Amino acid sequence: MIPIYLDMKAFGPYAGREIVDFRQLGDHKLFLIYGPTGSGKTTILDAMCYALYGSTSGDSRTGAHMRSEYASPQEATSVSFRFAIGQKYYRIDRSPEQEIAKKRGTGLKKASAKAALYETDEAGNQEKLAAAKNVTAAVERLLGFKADQFRQVVLLPQGDFRKLLLAGSGERQQIMQTLFHTQRYARLQELAKARHDALASQYEQVRQRREQCLAALDIADEKELSGKERQWQDQLAAVDTQWQAAEGTRKTCQAAFQAAQALEAHWLLRDQKRREAVQLQEQARLFQDKRDTIATLRKAEILAEPCRHLDDLEREGKEAHKAAEKAGKLAEKARQDLTAAKQQLEGLSAREKGYKADCEERVRLTSLQDKAGSYRDCCLKEAQCQKNVTCAEGRWNKAREKKEREKQALDKAREGVDALAGQAVAAEQAKARWQALNDRLQREGEAVKLEAQAKEALKQWKHSQTFLEKAAVKARDERIAYESVRALFLQAQAAVLASELEDGQPCPVCGSKAHPLPAVRPESLPERRDVEQHQKMAEASEAKRQQWEVTAKADETRYQALQAQCGALRRQYPKDGTLADWQAKAEQAQVAMERLQQQVQDGEKLKQAVAAGEARLARWEREEEAARTAVEQARTAAAKAAETKASLEADLPAAYRDPLALQRRLDALNHAISAYEKDLQHYRDAVVAGERQAAKQQQEAQNWQEQVHSLRDRFSQGVQALRDRVLAAGFESVKACRAMQAAVLQIPELEEAVRHYDQQVQQVQGQLAQEDKAIGTQARPDVAAVQAALAGAEKASQALGEEKGRLAAKYQHWQQEKEALAALQQEGQDLTEAYKTVGAVYELIAGKQTGINFERYVLGALLDEVLAAANGRLQGMSRQRYSLQRSQSWDDKRVKQIGLDIEVYDNYTGYARPANTLSGGETFLASLSLALGLADVVQAYSGGIHLDTMFIDEGFGTLDGETLDYALKTLASLRSGGRLVGIISHVPELKERIDARLAVHKTDRGSTSSFEFA
Repeated sequence: MIPIYLDMKAFGPYAGREIVDFRQLGDHKLFLIYGPTGSGKTTILDAMCYALYGSTSGDSRTGAHMRSEYASPQEATSVSFRFAIGQKYYRIDRSPEQEIAKKRGTGLKKASAKAALYETDEAGNQEKLAAAKNVTAAVERLLGFKADQFRQVVLLPQGDFRKLLLAGSGERQQIMQTLFHTQRYARLQELAKARHDALASQYEQVRQRREQCLAALDIADEKELSGKERQWQDQLAAVDTQWQAAEGTRKTCQAAFQAAQALEAHWLLRDQKRREAVQLQEQARLFQDKRDTIATLRKAEILAEPCRHLDDLEREGKEAHKAAEKAGKLAEKARQDLTAAKQQLEGLSAREKGYKADCEERVRLTSLQDKAGSYRDCCLKEAQCQKNVTCAEGRWNKAREKKEREKQALDKAREGVDALAGQAVAAEQAKARWQALNDRLQREGEAVKLEAQAKEALKQWKHSQTFLEKAAVKARDERIAYESVRALFLQAQAAVLASELEDGQPCPVCGSKAHPLPAVRPESLPERRDVEQHQKMAEASEAKRQQWEVTAKADETRYQALQAQCGALRRQYPKDGTLADWQAKAEQAQVAMERLQQQVQDGEKLKQAVAAGEARLARWEREEEAARTAVEQARTAAAKAAETKASLEADLPAAYRDPLALQRRLDALNHAISAYEKDLQHYRDAVVAGERQAAKQQQEAQNWQEQVHSLRDRFSQGVQALRDRVLAAGFESVKACRAMQAAVLQIPELEEAVRHYDQQVQQVQGQLAQEDKAIGTQARPDVAAVQAALAGAEKASQALGEEKGRLAAKYQHWQQEKEALAALQQEGQDLTEAYKTVGAVYELIAGKQTGINFERYVLGALLDEVLAAANGRLQGMSRQRYSLQRSQSWDDKRVKQIGLDIEVYDNYTGYARPANTLSGGETFLASLSLALGLADVVQAYSGGIHLDTMFIDEGFGTLDGETLDYALKTLASLRSGGRLVGIISHVPELKERIDARLAVHKTDRGSTSSFEFA
């Protein structure tokens, strides 16, 4: 990742918009960021880290906390960062949750956090949105690591610079897993374990199922299968023979039972039909009466139509008589209506004179309508002109009053400006005094803090020296004890050899056959474990002494560094008062400064008020002149409107000057004229219609009278003809015939009953003949006895069949278990072969023998390469004294499993010790070397991760001049690889030795920055 362009708005100490264009560096790959304390040097790193990950470089402040205290409520806090990864270019915009001024109205509103990632061209144009949601996750995929790893290998913040060096194995493993993507090796181990466990589980399942199959087959092993199968086959054959015999007996009994059932059914049916024949014979007389009734009803049905015709003639005659009476009444009413219409038409002639007068008046009033409209408009115009005059005079008076008030206020403001003219110079002097006192207060605070730290460091140094002396005494005593026990042990071994010497036999040590002074056995004989125990105690005491020696040296170095810083600060700022005294002076100066600044601000406000008052006075003078002109114009227009109104009043009568009144009179005349003309036409139409209706009703009444006479004659003739036909049919009268016609509808029901009776008689007689023929001479059977014999045969056959089925099912299940056993044997062999390969691979990857799994082995190898790359720089900067190596002390089993602890080998002492025992400057050099080595190895292994940039915040102040030269040479050597290195430091020597510098300037209204080149 290479930074290109950083745009900060209201971020940290930068009140406005601050742009850091890294393209200005050109070929300068090493540059310095310097400036006063609190000016915003680290804020530049915070802005880049916040833009990428939403958190600051130290991860102690959120984006919302980075809003500038100098920014106005209208200025929103945001960061825009352009960077390159390989040949691709990106821009990320991010703003925190914040409260800013509302665009409309007053007050503040809460703006939510926003972030967006864009892919651009090299010039920063042709944007393409890469992510609007989950922007941090998209950045992590682009860069190849998360915020924590970014702060440990690219951006090394103040206070966290040593974290990668001093991190534990677990934390370092997480860092390297992320950077080198070694999770795939752990995934390989998980897959191998899953396959290993799956095969073991499958094999155990196969074994258990095999045991179950053997138990189900009732055998101990596969050798007994053939004998067991023959037993099953013999048992099945015996049961089948018994079942075949029982089934033959059952079929014979079943045939006899079916024949007895059929014969018994014939006997029962013949008895039933004989009973039914007797019942039908008893009903013969009843059905003969029904046949006679049907014949009579058929005759009455034939005469039903003549009777209905006679009824229709009677009904038509009655209806015609009613219609004739109604037609006569309507004809009389039509004659009366005609007479009334003629009388109304004659009475309308009395209104004709008034009708003609109304027509003449309507013509005269119509001619006055235009003048009445003009008169109304003229009256409205006159009223509006009078109103305009009143309003114009009001505005004129108001403008004159405001002009006078504005003159008085302006004179008063001018007097105030003159009184505050000399306060600006006094305010600047008070501000300069406050700044000087505030700076002195900060320096006094730093000096007090350094003195306290130096006092604590001295106390810690003395404490370490005390423990060092005790550890040295203990180490010396343990060493002497060890040497004594070892000498006794060697002497005891010589005595053991001497006890076994024989005269004339050579000594196994020197070969001499003479033994003049054999070794004497001591009183207490130490064993080898005693020697080893004392040796371990001596080595542990020596290690403890060395540890306290390193600790004491580190405490001494820290105390001397703090003492030197405190002395340098006191030489520049001698102690001439307490911190509280300087605090009180600064507060008094601040109060005085704020009072004068407020007076200056009041003066500026008065000046602005004077300028605004002069502008308002000129505006009111212009408005007064315009109002006076408007009054004169309104008065002239009102006079003209009055003249026009007087001219129109001379031509119009007073009653018709209102257009509405004139229109109402015209409407009344039009209504009266229309009513007369409408009534005249209505009465004329009524007379014509009455004459026509009277003639029509008279003709209709005459027609109905003729129809009534005709129907009477036809009815008399029909009555005589019907009486003759009824007597001829055998009925006593027409009334008796009509009574029988009411029962004609019963004919179908009666005929159906007779037909059904005849069918029953024929059916019963036929069935009796069939049953007699079927029975013949056979005796009635004993069905119960035959059924009992069949039940016994079926029970015996069913029992044998069930036994046969049970044996067949058991034998089939036995065969299935036999096949399953064969399949399990083959499956077990296959699993055994597969397990040989998978088990060996899993044990190798999981490190069952070595204790180090595949991923940890790879991480250890990668760490070795990182340490080798780091040592190439560390040895040069430490003048061949120090080198980094993986810890070989595996007393902690967890450390043995991980194997990623780092220790420092000291060529001066020949011992390796933990990295946290290095002094401040030594720790800085080791951390810098490790960070550079890690960047080299990561970039070499991971094509997707580009570690082209590194920022280092502080740490150079702990180096002496010579070591500082070595460190700068190491950083300068990175130019050949194209890597950009930025350093934040207060060390003055760096400003002289580094050509490219980013200067951060601190002011009372926020900080600014600019590049400088020597």
